[in-house]
Order: sequence, then C-alpha cells, then structure tokens
Amino acid sequence: MIGSVRLRAARTVPYEGVTMASRKTERINRLIDVLQHATSRVPASVLSKILGIGERSVRNYVSEVNEQGQFRIDSSSGGYRLVATDRSNDSAFHAEADGQTTSGSLEDLESRCNYVLSCLIKASGPISIFDLAESLCISESTIAGSVMPQVRRILPQFGLSIQIHDYQIELQGKERDKRKLLGHLATHNVYGYFTSTKTLETLFPDFNVQGILSNLVEICQRSGLFINDFALSNLLVHLLVIIIRLTSNNELTDRDDIDANSVVSRFKQEREITRCAKSIATYFEGEFGCSIPDPDYQQILLLIALSIERYSYNELSIDNLSEAIDGEFVNTVVGILEDTARRYNLPNAIDDGMKLQLVLHMHNAYQRAVYHVSYPNPLASQIKQEYAPVYDMAVYLSHRFSVTYDIEIGENEIAFIAFHLGAYFERAAAPANSLSCIVIVEEYHDFARKLVDDLKSALSDDLSIIGVMSCDGYLASSPESDVVITTIDVPVTHGLKILIGPILTKQNLRKIRDRISDLLESRRMEKARLFLKSMLRPELFARNVYLDGDQDSYIDYLGNLCVEQGLATVDFIKDVHQREKVSSTAFTDALAIPHSIGGYSDSSFIAALHNDAAIPWGRHKVHFVLLIGIAKDEMAYFRDALDIIIDLYSSIDKTSRLMQTDTFEEFVDVFTQSIS
Repeated sequence: MIGSVRLRAARTVPYEGVTMASRKTERINRLIDVLQHATSRVPASVLSKILGIGERSVRNYVSEVNEQGQFRIDSSSGGYRLVATDRSNDSAFHAEADGQTTSGSLEDLESRCNYVLSCLIKASGPISIFDLAESLCISESTIAGSVMPQVRRILPQFGLSIQIHDYQIELQGKERDKRKLLGHLATHNVYGYFTSTKTLETLFPDFNVQGILSNLVEICQRSGLFINDFALSNLLVHLLVIIIRLTSNNELTDRDDIDANSVVSRFKQEREITRCAKSIATYFEGEFGCSIPDPDYQQILLLIALSIERYSYNELSIDNLSEAIDGEFVNTVVGILEDTARRYNLPNAIDDGMKLQLVLHMHNAYQRAVYHVSYPNPLASQIKQEYAPVYDMAVYLSHRFSVTYDIEIGENEIAFIAFHLGAYFERAAAPANSLSCIVIVEEYHDFARKLVDDLKSALSDDLSIIGVMSCDGYLASSPESDVVITTIDVPVTHGLKILIGPILTKQNLRKIRDRISDLLESRRMEKARLFLKSMLRPELFARNVYLDGDQDSYIDYLGNLCVEQGLATVDFIKDVHQREKVSSTAFTDALAIPHSIGGYSDSSFIAALHNDAAIPWGRHKVHFVLLIGIAKDEMAYFRDALDIIIDLYSSIDKTSRLMQTDTFEEFVDVFTQSIS
C-alpha cells in the first residue's frame, strides 16, 4: 500500500477573489444539501472534508443555521442530521448568512455574476462599477473583490474580456462571441422545456420575454415545419438573443463564410423555411422597429434549417435510407454503432429501427457541427450521472464519429445520442444464457403437457425446462434449479419460486417474465460486484496525494502505478486522457472515474486515490479518483461495474463511510460491504 504521499504540502486555496462571506454562504448551503440527502448521521470529520473547513467551523455553521430558524440540525456523538426543513424562506436565509440585504434572485455569487454580464452585454459603452453596486445593493469592494474575478473566469471561454478604467467596465470582443455568451446565460443550468425564459426575464426585465416567445412559437407553427421541443426551445432562445442585441444597436460585423441561402436550397422544405424566416423578420420590424440586417437574416435561415426534422421517420426504412442520405455515411454510422454494441457486449440490441433512428440523428448532428450550431441539453448532467453506462457508450460512439468526420461533438450532443442508445440498449442488458427451470403441475388429461409446451414456446430464450414433476414428486426429491414454476403453493428449497394459475394467461406470462428479469439482473450485478472486488489491489491504492496541475496530473500518477505493475501500457494511459478530453469523468460530487475511450488494459484493475482535501477535476471537485482498466475479455462487466460504482458514490451515507476510511483494508471493507 502507498502511504500518505504528499508531493506538495496540503493546503486550502481559496477561490481567487471570492469573499469570505460568499464562501461561507456556499458552504452553509452545501452543508444543508448534504444533510438533506443523508439518511443517517454525518460525522463532523466527513463534513469538514466535504466543505473544506475545520471541525470547529462545522460546529459554528451548525449553530448559525439553528439560530436562523429555517432549519434544525441535531448533533450527537454520531454526527449531524437535519431534523426539520422549511425551505420557504431559503433566499432570506442565504442573504442573511451572506450578511447582505439583497432582494429577488441576486443574493448569491452566480446570480450577481450573471447580472453583471447581462448589464455588460446590453450596454453600448462602459458602465460604472458604482451603478452596478447600487443595483445589487452591495459595496463596490464586493463587486471588485468577489464578482469581477468570477466574471473574468467565465469570459475567456467565449473569447471575451473586460477592460476596467477609472471604475468604468466595458466588455471587449466580437459581436458573435457576445451572442454566444448571452445564449449560454439563457440556457445554463436550465431544466426542462422553456424554463430558460425565467433566466431571460431576470437578465432582461425590459423585454416581454414570454410574449416574444409566444409570437415566435406561433410563427414557427404557421410555417408548417415540424420542430421538436428541444430544437424549438433552442431556436427561440437564439432568436431572442438576436432581438436583444439588435435593439441595443449591436449588429454582426464579422460574417460567416457559410451561404445560408445555398444551404437551405438543398432542403425539400426550402419554401417553408424561407417563409418562416421572412415572417420572423417582419415580426421583428413591426414589434421592435428595427429591420434585420442580412448577416442576422442569414443566421436566422440557418438556425431554422438546422432545427427542423429534415426527413420523416415514417417515410423511410433502413433499405431506402440511402436515397435520402449518402450511402457511405449510412454504412459508416451503422458500422460505428455495431462496434459500440460489440464493445459493450450488446450485439443483439441492434435492429433496423435503431439503425434508422441513429443514422437520422447523426446526420442532423453532423450538419449542426459543420455549421457550428449547438443545442443546449437541459438533461445532460442528469443523464450523465443517472445513466452513466449509456452515456459512456454515447461518448465512445461520438468520439469514433467525430474522428471519422473531423468535427467536434460536445457534451450536449453526446447526451442526445445517449437518448437514442438508451432506448434500445437497455432492453438488451440481461445476459443471453438461460435459467434452469422445474415445473410443478399435477397430471390431468393433457393439461400438464399443454402448460409445459406453452411455457417452452413463450419463454424458450430465458428458461430451460429440466424437469416436470407432481407436487409429491418434487417434495420427495427437492431437485435443484434456478427457477421453480408451480401451479400449487408448495415450499421450495432451491431456486426462485413463481406461483401461477392453472391456465397460462398473459398476466401469468408477464409475472414470470418480470421475476425472471429480476433474477437475471440480480445475478448479473452479483457477477459485476465480484468482478469489482477482484480489481482492487493494495499496490494501487493511495492516500492524500496532492499534485500541481489539473486532472491530467492525477491520471498520470495513477497510470504510472499501473504501468509499473505491468497492468497497462503507456498507450492505454494516453487513451484515458483522450476519454477525459471528450467528456469529464467526474460523475458525482465526490468521484471521478477516468477510463479509456476505446482501448483495453492488459489486466483489469482499479487504481484508487482517496484525498481528504478536494481534488479539482474540471468544473468539479472530488475526493476519490478510481482509474479503471478493463481487459478485453472482461469488457462485458464494465457497464454494470460502472453502474454499481456511481450508485455507491451517489449515496451521501455510503460516501460518508468511505470518506472515514484511511487504509486500503478499511477502504476495501467499506467498499465491498456497500456494494453487496
């Protein structure tokens, strides 16, 4: 076992420019959230690690929460638990905890940051830091020391910056990039259809956001174009962004090389798309008194074209699909899909319906990538955590597709692909091997033979009937089998008992299938649990290793341990880095699971790192890193193993117990108990 290795002194580094008050608010909110989701007491030592503070500070925070009165936290020698919650006054509590007297939704750092960004986007010139402070009801020092550093961290990803001179702040950058930022603000942390209107109404109170969206929906519907809900929401947010910028006298000055008219001319719905775009332009001019410049009109045309369902699923089949889409493209997507199914041991899941759906989706995804149009997916983070194995398949497929066509596919698009894969692959999750079965039925004319024949006909893929017995015969011999289907309520000593009526009805068949499915699932997961236990090794366990750098440093550190043990190659570790670049492997608040995107390790293993202080991992902070390597002949276990691990670390109670471990032996003991 590797001991408490420290490659640099452990230290708590505060976020740059974040005030003590705002950090305190975030920690108190996190404290309440952790206790709300825990089903047992959480020790102070665990809370101190999660919050990044000392145990004395934990006690002080608990006292402060109890004094406020909206929550009640009970303490004992076993730890803390939330005994009452009243979230009706959450915002008031948070504001008081922050020492600020703010109102509305602007009492936390993120909301303040978004408000400042919206002001900068709307302004045609510099704005005063004093005006911002007055609007937010906070001091100028809080703006400068807390809000602006957060603003500076956000802007570079959009190619923007800010210039401050004589307490005047101005947003610097291209108009196109400013619109991207505005679209991000409208859709960031959005859950569900059109809830981005709430964000837009907060950011731009001068606009009747709901009225604008209602009019745009009506225009799209009148055009006769079918646009799904996700695409429609995305289209309308983009159009509203254009309105906001044009009414602030901000036109596009940098032109795309893309000729939208030429693109639209290749659509059979060209007339409808053009009519819709012209109707929107007319609405703009009548409602806001501003005509649409040609660059913006071109963008509207392109947005509409890439938002519609170009081909009707009902009119196509896998046989005639090549009449609408290039045959080579169809074959490439189907080939990648088949490789994905083989890699994840699900070859029987693919049918023509799945091929057709995925080819159509990937064709649309390709068009969006080529023309740099992306859809925010409000369910992306939820899919990633709750359906991690399916999401991982989508990552593999997306990576293969993006490499083949030299395009970029982001996490939102990956989540949409996961929709399609999950709908089909989850049906094939159970193993193909059948269960042994004994049927207990009394002989009565040909009744027994007919019942057995019906069972064989309906369940031959799942059951292998190894014996048919009377009640007395079964009780006398008590033979072993996986399943016992009986028409008589008889005690069963071996196997799963399924009691059915004397006639094999649809209800009986459904009951049998459900019970068999549960048994197969249980056995499959038990195999995965045993597989996980076998992968943990003391020489691949580390405690409190702190490295300079980001997640890549920790992947290299754990990867080197595996290479030194002859379990993996340097190329395998490079493949792990590639997987991390495509989509972060931080699946929960406490855990990252780096693994390969397409390669295999020489032997299966889990290299585990457990740190008391949180490890920065992209946008997340984690306390555990489990580098997983899977040998090719054991890849069938990966999906279930990943599911089990994420389910484990999604539980506050189980994560709390894991965080209290110190040695490899303690970690393995809690880990194996928790997944049993």
